[in-house]
Amino acid sequence: MDLRINDRIILSPGRFYAIVAPVELFLAGLNDNPAIERYTTIFISGNFSRLLNGINRTSENFEVQRAFTVHQLLTILQEEYHSIVIVEHDPTLYEDAGDVKRVVPPSMKDVSRDSIFVLYSPKMDRHFAYLAQTADYLIYYEDTSDPIGTRIRNSSKSKTRHNGLPNTQKTLF
Repeated sequence: MDLRINDRIILSPGRFYAIVAPVELFLAGLNDNPAIERYTTIFISGNFSRLLNGINRTSENFEVQRAFTVHQLLTILQEEYHSIVIVEHDPTLYEDAGDVKRVVPPSMKDVSRDSIFVLYSPKMDRHFAYLAQTADYLIYYEDTSDPIGTRIRNSSKSKTRHNGLPNTQKTLF
């Protein structure tokens, strides 16, 4: 089972993917994807969603849940059993979360062991960068006008990059 977002992004089970891409690109990958019809899929959003109105799925295998606090997000993640888990990043969940937010990245990593786990955001922010530290792959689209020209780069000269993310992650530039 693989989840194909586009010709360049093919996701496999047992991995945690952090994806930064334009809404249109990500929605096209969700709406035109037969894997989402076949496998149990959950879409988790927060207080504000850029994707929810654009998702047109009618499959019984597709479920939507909303988390309005970090505690609600953790509860949803702890009860997770779906084959595909998509979390739309909402930075407002983490503004007043304090130390509780430290538990979120390991919880996401745990869920990814049994599923395709995607943490999605249309743009990078400090909360997303923090959550993506435990991701196996970081996929970042800077310029979607030339998706063929993007390349995957993985440098391992130092333990962390200038943005604080570990070098063990793969990144699209």
